[in-house]
Amino acid sequence: MLHVGDEELVFERARRCPRATELVASPVELHQRNVQRRLREANLSKDAFSFVAPVGISKKLLESAGRPTATIDRIDRLSLLHAILEDPPSRASSELALPPRLSSRDPQQIEQIRTEVETVTNFHPERIAAWRDTADDLYDPIDAESSELLNAALFVEQGLRDRITKAVSETELVRRATRMIVATDGVGWTEAYPHIDRLTLLGLSSLSAPHTDLVHAVLSTTPVEVHIHFRSETGTYLKQRFDDLLTRSKPGTEVFE
Repeated sequence: MLHVGDEELVFERARRCPRATELVASPVELHQRNVQRRLREANLSKDAFSFVAPVGISKKLLESAGRPTATIDRIDRLSLLHAILEDPPSRASSELALPPRLSSRDPQQIEQIRTEVETVTNFHPERIAAWRDTADDLYDPIDAESSELLNAALFVEQGLRDRITKAVSETELVRRATRMIVATDGVGWTEAYPHIDRLTLLGLSSLSAPHTDLVHAVLSTTPVEVHIHFRSETGTYLKQRFDDLLTRSKPGTEVFE
């Protein structure tokens, strides 16, 4: 179910019960705290809810399956990116080479490019292909610049993976959990969350590709209800686009595979 605002619907489900039956997630921790505060002020029980960030859901899914959840932090990524810029991988293809005009940039700018491409594509092959197709249709020089940004992100992401065994980012954990849900046909979810029958996402002004793919995996493999509450400023547009967002096959798949 898709909602524009209407977060009061969550409060109507507040009740005392022996265990939580609803996961309430928001990418912004402040929004979760505001919801919890409103429950307290209204003297409503929080027993039915388990408040968690999307990455927290992913960590529990992976831990329940006995899979690693260790990641490197942003400082480590910046350090590794500096090394990649200083000494690019010799095996990199010409297509996935760092463009000269980007190679002189600060590692923080390169990390921002990597993060934004990850947010938009989740490194899914079909979204990467759509980016390339769209870039080809743009006017010069925007077409070349768009392709360069994509290639730069893929180049440094691969370079980071070549240097570490941990996950590159917490977002990679979301992808790993998404793939696990799909690969186990939902069993991985039910083993981690046997009593959860509803997943609610709150306060979304946008819906990133990683979170979209996680929702897609849950919807396609489990009986769990998913309720998404968009913010009023962008909610109407996002509701219209949502079905298109779920058209990607095998959510969680990466172009690197």
